[in-house]
Amino acid sequence: MHTLGVITTMTALILSIVGLIVGFWKMVNGGEDAVVWLSLVPLGFVGLLLGVTLTQLSRSKK
Repeated sequence: MHTLGVITTMTALILSIVGLIVGFWKMVNGGEDAVVWLSLVPLGFVGLLLGVTLTQLSRSKK
């Protein structure tokens, strides 16, 4: 479960960073799909919460 938590945390962190960078870049340059990219950020935060929770739960069982 610890490995799944680490993988989820890293994936969600990358998802949040990419969503922020590409979303704001598209918004500044007038892209119409900026909202789609920016909507990845809340999903990334939920993934971060899930990953950290999984990691901490696996440590408390030892």
